[in-house]
Amino acid sequence: MQSPRLIYYNDAHHFNAKRIEPPASIHKLQWPVDEVLGTGVDLLVLGLGYADVYFHNSKVGRVVGQMKEVWENYIDWRIMRMVEEAQNMGTDQVREVIKRGREMGLTVFPSLKLQASSPPGSERCGLLKWNHGAEVCIGEEGRAEWCYDFSHELVRQDKLAVLKEILVDYEADGIELDFMFDSYYFKQPEIEENTPLMNRFIAEIREMANTIGTQQGREIPIMARVDLMEEKNLAMGLDAAAWLKQGSIDYVVGQDPYVLTDTEPKPRWLPDAANAAGAAAYYRPPRRVYDERTGLPSSEMYNALAQTLNWDGWAGIYDGYLSWPFSEREYQILREVGYPEVHARRSKRYLLQPREGELDKPTTTPQRQLPLQLREGETVTTNIWVADDIEGARQDGEMGKSILTLRFSFFCIEDDINFRFNGRLLPWEEAEVTDERALTIPVKLAGSMSLQAPLGMSAHWFRYKLELADLKRGENTLEIETRHLTKTAGFTRSLNGVEIQTRYKEFLRPEGLEVERIAPPGG
Repeated sequence: MQSPRLIYYNDAHHFNAKRIEPPASIHKLQWPVDEVLGTGVDLLVLGLGYADVYFHNSKVGRVVGQMKEVWENYIDWRIMRMVEEAQNMGTDQVREVIKRGREMGLTVFPSLKLQASSPPGSERCGLLKWNHGAEVCIGEEGRAEWCYDFSHELVRQDKLAVLKEILVDYEADGIELDFMFDSYYFKQPEIEENTPLMNRFIAEIREMANTIGTQQGREIPIMARVDLMEEKNLAMGLDAAAWLKQGSIDYVVGQDPYVLTDTEPKPRWLPDAANAAGAAAYYRPPRRVYDERTGLPSSEMYNALAQTLNWDGWAGIYDGYLSWPFSEREYQILREVGYPEVHARRSKRYLLQPREGELDKPTTTPQRQLPLQLREGETVTTNIWVADDIEGARQDGEMGKSILTLRFSFFCIEDDINFRFNGRLLPWEEAEVTDERALTIPVKLAGSMSLQAPLGMSAHWFRYKLELADLKRGENTLEIETRHLTKTAGFTRSLNGVEIQTRYKEFLRPEGLEVERIAPPGG
């Protein structure tokens, strides 16, 4: 069984069901497949509706439209109409996506959200909770009152029934177990004692898939999506390393819980455990970056991340939620990111991101190094990882001069500050220095997201073309020695951005002398 290089997740409603204006058509139902054809995506993961209410014609679970006649929410009304129109055509969204994938040679895994927190009788409450209420729930008010308690046999059997239906009636290519929709599976005092029970449950899913696969004359792979951090999984009762060791899953996805994407190495426990078990591990990155040029990672940033993951033993990237409908940016990312070997000697952007969390409170990302405050008489150090085979490219004469960019907030150009990169002094006169009095960082935060770096500032950039011998594969060290701060400037100076753009002797089109100018607004 060959592992996929690039996995793409479509949750089935934000980028399909909610977008369909009634009446639905077969073409629109199949769009999740069609939009990724011709890219590097070789496994499409399709969500099974809401957590506990489904968009397909399930015989064992609640389907959108059941037990509700009037829809106050416009978007949910549209989804109900999609389900209704598909039923009138004798089909459903899941069936059409699997069918289209098979026609076009694209593997499709339906994805089941294992947890649901909707209270009984609500719009997104499933049949099991509707009928049994608190009996099957964790019941801890303020923590997980209406989340399913997986120590209850009825809960586990309900999930098995949905998975069996998808594999038997729909003959899905495989399945994904999504543990990341809610982070509670047992009562707080019972997590440790019930972890072996969850292990047995995953093994039972494996046995069921093997039995069905034998009956259908095929192998059925199983994928689990868990938290990137091992300790967070264990705190939920999820021992993904044990699932791999016991052979219960073929693919595992580590979902990064943070807001910002960086290109630094990720925790090694997951790819190490997967590779030892003959399985494959994938990384699901966040969707945002803290950068003055874009709020979303560029293709060069994605390729740098893919290079880092490849070097660290990950099988690839599990992406999703790219801006929709796809533009050239999204198609370029999906064409390239699954093949880090091909882009080993293409330009990439390795970048550090600032810490997350509320200001003046403990950060949620203690592993992050930025921002760094500059204080007189002190030297601060930060490290940035580059996964490119720098030495090999140098030996072949294909390495260009990489560009190091330092971004400061409220910098004072009259200060006496030294920069050193891997021990070499970088004189200010060798830098291209630019400044912007009123910079706005375009990242769009939602809900409780917060960053410990300003979204608006006066900024300075120092850009250096590094000598070929300056950069190395692995960890590169930047030192900033603050020798003297101008006394009349009492504001705080800090470094909040570091980027290395690796550059090569690539095949490039000739540049034109002019570009078409756009009239200013109101002109």
